[in-house]
Amino acid sequence: MNMTLSPAALCAAIQIPDAATSHTSPISISLRREPFTTNVRHHDAIEQVLYFYRLRQDMIRARTKLILQGQASLRRLFDGDKEQAASAWSDAMKDEAHQLRGMLSPYIAALEVLDKQQSEYEKHLVKSVKTLPIYAWAKGIKGFGDLSLACIIGEASGYGKETGEFYSVGDFKSVSALWKRMGLAVLNGHRQGAPGKGATAEDWIVEGYSKTRRSVMWNVGNSLILSMGKFRPVFGEEIRSNPEYTELQCVFAERARYEAERLPHKCGTAIKESKTGKDSYTLHAANRAKRYTEKRLLRMLYAEWRACMG
Repeated sequence: MNMTLSPAALCAAIQIPDAATSHTSPISISLRREPFTTNVRHHDAIEQVLYFYRLRQDMIRARTKLILQGQASLRRLFDGDKEQAASAWSDAMKDEAHQLRGMLSPYIAALEVLDKQQSEYEKHLVKSVKTLPIYAWAKGIKGFGDLSLACIIGEASGYGKETGEFYSVGDFKSVSALWKRMGLAVLNGHRQGAPGKGATAEDWIVEGYSKTRRSVMWNVGNSLILSMGKFRPVFGEEIRSNPEYTELQCVFAERARYEAERLPHKCGTAIKESKTGKDSYTLHAANRAKRYTEKRLLRMLYAEWRACMG
C-alpha cells in the first residue's frame, strides 16, 4: 500500500516531549548539542606541549632579534642601506672565509647556541605530542609533520582569561572559532588581518589577529601542499584520477582552478600551461587556494580531536 504524507502530517507525527520527559527522549538526545571538553587525562601532555612550544618560540624570537642586530651593525658599512646589509649578512653566513665573518662572529656563535637549544626543545615537543591520541590520526596525513601538529596545539591551547579553564583544539565552540584563533577567519566580508584602511584600534581588537599564529598555518600549508607550497597538477589533467596526489593536494588543486576562474591572468586566461607542463595560476588565486587548504586541515583536525580526545 502506497502512502503519501504531507510535510504537515510528518511534523504532526513527531511527538515533542514535555519538560518532564525530555531527558529520556531519544529525539531530545539526538538534538542536544553538548559542549565538548578535552578529557582531563590529556591535559598534562598538552601542557607539556604548550610549555616546550613557548620555550621554542622564545628561541625563535631571540634569533630574529639577533639577526636584525647583526644586520644593523653592517649598515654602518653601507651608509645605512638595509638591503646591502642584509645581502652582506647572507653572504657571510654562507661563506666562512667571507671578509665580514670575523666582525659577525659573536652573532654567529650566539645563533649556534640558540639553534642548538631550539632543537632540544623541539625534541621534547615532539615527544610530548606523540603521547596524545590525536597523533595516530595526524601521522597518516602526508605533509603534516609531528612538529606542525605540536605548533598548532601550542597556539590553540591555554587557559581562558575570564574563566581560567583549560582549553585546546577541540574545545573551541566551532571550527569557525578555531579558524579565527589561527588567523584564517572571514570577518564582515574581509580576510582576517586585513580590516582595511582607516581601521581603528577597536577594529584590530575585534580582528583577534596574530601574525605568529597565521605564520604557523602558512608554514603548515606549505608542507601539506608539498614542494614548499609550489605543487601544481599537470595542465588539464583530471586531478582525482592521479593516485600520487594526496587528498589535501587535490583540495588545493581543485580550489586553485576555481579561484583562477575568478582571478585570471592579465591576459584573461584563467589557467596557463607552465614551461614544465603544469597548471599556472595567478599568485592571488594560488594563495587563496592555499588558505582554503589550511582551513580544511583545521576542520579535519577539529573533528578528529572531538572524536578521540574526549
